[in-house]
Amino acid sequence: MGGAPHHLVVVPHTHWDREWYRTHQQFRHRLVSLVDGLLDALERDAAFRHFLLDGQTIVVDDYLEVRPHARERVAKLVRDGRLGVGPWHVLADPWLVSGEALIRNLRHGLRRARELGGALPVGYVPDPFGHVGQLPQILAGFGLEGAVLWRGVGKDVETTLFAWEAPDGTRLPTVWLPRGYSHAADLPDAPDELAERLREEIEGLAPFSRIPTLLLMNGSDHAAPQPRLAQLLPEAARRLPDVTAEIGTLQGFLRRALAESGGELPVHRGELRSGLRAPLLPGCASARAPQKRAEFANDALLTRHLEPLATWLGLLGGHSDPAWIDFAWRMALENHPHDSVCGCSVDRVHDEMDARFRRVEELATTSLAEVEAALGARIAAPPGEGVALAAWNPNASGLARAEGDLDLDLPLRAGGSRPPPLHLRHASGRVLPGHAEVLESGAVLARGTMPRRWLLRMLAVTAREFFGGWTQGVTLVDGTDGPCVRVQVGTQPAPGFDAERAVRAVAARLPESDDASVAYEVRRLPRVRLAFTDHFPGHGLRTYRIVAGRAPGVTSLRGERTSERGAVIENAHWRIEAAPDGVLTLTSRRTGRTIRDALRLVSEGDRGDAYNFDPVPEDVRVERASAVRVRLLDASPAQACLRIEARYRVPERLSADRRARRGRTRSLPVCMELRLTRDGDGVEVHLRIENTVRDHRLRLHVRAPFRARRFQVESAFEIAERPIAPEPDAFGSPHPAERPVGTTPQRRFASLDDGELALTVANRGVAEVEAVPERDGTTSLALTLLRAVGWLSRDDLSLRPSPAGPPLATPGAQVPGTHEMAFALRLHPGGEPARAAAAHAFAHPPRLLRVAGGAAAPLGDGARLVAVDDPELEVSAVEPRADGGALVRLVNLGGPRRARVAWGSSTPGGLACVDLAERPDESTRARPAPEGGVRLELRAGQIFSFRRT
Repeated sequence: MGGAPHHLVVVPHTHWDREWYRTHQQFRHRLVSLVDGLLDALERDAAFRHFLLDGQTIVVDDYLEVRPHARERVAKLVRDGRLGVGPWHVLADPWLVSGEALIRNLRHGLRRARELGGALPVGYVPDPFGHVGQLPQILAGFGLEGAVLWRGVGKDVETTLFAWEAPDGTRLPTVWLPRGYSHAADLPDAPDELAERLREEIEGLAPFSRIPTLLLMNGSDHAAPQPRLAQLLPEAARRLPDVTAEIGTLQGFLRRALAESGGELPVHRGELRSGLRAPLLPGCASARAPQKRAEFANDALLTRHLEPLATWLGLLGGHSDPAWIDFAWRMALENHPHDSVCGCSVDRVHDEMDARFRRVEELATTSLAEVEAALGARIAAPPGEGVALAAWNPNASGLARAEGDLDLDLPLRAGGSRPPPLHLRHASGRVLPGHAEVLESGAVLARGTMPRRWLLRMLAVTAREFFGGWTQGVTLVDGTDGPCVRVQVGTQPAPGFDAERAVRAVAARLPESDDASVAYEVRRLPRVRLAFTDHFPGHGLRTYRIVAGRAPGVTSLRGERTSERGAVIENAHWRIEAAPDGVLTLTSRRTGRTIRDALRLVSEGDRGDAYNFDPVPEDVRVERASAVRVRLLDASPAQACLRIEARYRVPERLSADRRARRGRTRSLPVCMELRLTRDGDGVEVHLRIENTVRDHRLRLHVRAPFRARRFQVESAFEIAERPIAPEPDAFGSPHPAERPVGTTPQRRFASLDDGELALTVANRGVAEVEAVPERDGTTSLALTLLRAVGWLSRDDLSLRPSPAGPPLATPGAQVPGTHEMAFALRLHPGGEPARAAAAHAFAHPPRLLRVAGGAAAPLGDGARLVAVDDPELEVSAVEPRADGGALVRLVNLGGPRRARVAWGSSTPGGLACVDLAERPDESTRARPAPEGGVRLELRAGQIFSFRRT
């Protein structure tokens, strides 16, 4: 120790994994016992000054659900600064949830903590597996003073206190825990032994500190408090020369450390993704892949559709009911803790997560159906005959393929599986070809006769819902034996349909006698998936009529069989040829580039666990199918599609010595559909896979026609650069805590470029990607479709020298069964401003909804909720507020710029700059624009928000 003076700030805490190697309820039982004892200890001994409940309020909520009478005890301790809660609601994994989810997490955690008496003013993130580069800006946007973290710190950070800089330049004081969050756990219960342990801790921490004050984290996973520590600590410190010690807080340590540092802090910019000193556990991005897709779909439902459409409805005087949205978010957040969304818990935990994912989807889709019906009645139907609908575009302006599932009263062809030809007529009269497929054929649910009074009573009781469906029509039609009351039901409410009025109109035409026998029929409408391509206004509407028959003057896209059982499809941008063996050749007409063997499935052995992929030493990769059938599907004016049905012979499992894949081979069926749309410049790839084997990683290699110089992925509120084929010493040491790998998490897209040309692949919930050099000198984006492993953690891996958790079997992590996923690839100039917007248009396609408003309806074709016309400004959220107001948030994905932002003309109002906590923000330079809205001067990477005034 050299006699240097040291002051020790000891922070008692527990790190609470809500679910992991035990279920949530099993851990809750332990939690209640722990907090019971903690409250008693804090109230009994004033010297036991503080205890940190892991920086997440859900721990308190879980406790109070069992001990509701203890709320005031908890609140008093929080008010007095004795019990640290928040600022997070849950300790989420930042890579596998959206940036918006991180904001909702902090917002709810801060609100809940303040209800209890006050939030920890520090972004405590002790155990997430690395940290996104925008976290400093997010934390600062909520007014937090700094961050405290462990994993992800690389060789450029050598001191416990540094300035962490976000892409926009925001700098946040950050405390690095070089020995982790549990280094001072289980301190001795005797003064002499405690003094010796404190000496060891000082020797371990001092080399990383330029200041005399050191932070000791007294706690660990699910650790109970040590109440006697408060009495023993001063006595033990007196046994050490020039050492003082206290029970303290994270904010107390941060403030003291900043004062001692004199404000001169080393700077780290961007992501924290080094496995030098602590494992990043990157295989979590591909563990339990179906749950990654479920999280992605629910996030899109909430942020891209329900929230903005509910906002629009509220601004027009309707009932947006944001309480339901908030409730759905709270449930969604329960699946975001790092041991949950990362897929690294026992099977029963993930079974419970599946139920939560379904609940969020049910809440969001039910609320969205109500919002769409109410909003659809406020959207003017275009002139003409046929079903009226609108497409809501949740992205920037541009070309996109709209998709939607609709209840349509269509006469189906024989067998009920194919709709008749149809097209769309835009409000201007433009004709667009459409593509439709029947999801569920219509059916007669009930038919018979009953007395008039009984029938009317039944209709009155079931006017809104009938036989489990939404009533969409009640009419009197001519039946075979006379008048018949026909009730049409569907899966969603119909906009503008007044069921009571329809029943009264039918009743007026029925025989007057109550005992008269009346025929009735309840018919379920066919459910049809409709798709078409058009140019859409940013965050706005297009309106159409569905018209029977083929689009006049529009020919089908080209598709033909080739010799030897192959096929070709083409549009103005691409030619795709499938050879009889399934090998694909893509030719880009715009660039003149040809990509041979463009898409290739690869199965490779995986002897890893839920945390890490680990290669099998004697493995033989399977990358060619044993049986292939190439089919050319019916080409239409809207799209051309070819299907490759393939079977791969894959070894069944790992050998007993885990050095090879052994056992008989099994057939692994794969169906790949490639789609070209009439005007689209991308290639859509839809996959359905039946996983029949274990212990392997299955990836889709999407080849670029060049050797890549740069690899970028979308992360939370930024586009980050990641390494291509990192060397074993890429972390700065030949012996890191975890070996570098090329796989990396992604959100909605990844890109390769060679300085001139770029390949971008967009996805819908495939969370892991790698830039892979191929044997012919090109580079591929390898997208992990699934990773099948059977262990929570192993201690014999080559890429991670130590276990990451208990060695428990997890057969569910082998993810057997059917998997479906979708991608879209584009070739485009490097540095194209619209790259992200085009990827988002695929990830979140425009959504179709029925409309029924009259000519005087407040919304019509071309109406926009928000007007932002810079493709590098992403509108990441438009949220309704309980007071009838609205919030819009944007992120600048490009460099410094000037931009205009305004509400659409249908929802006039002003914009006031606010921070993420919705407090007035004077840091963003905004001035009124003469044409409405505001003009901004934006920093690169800036996240900014507005309230409607």
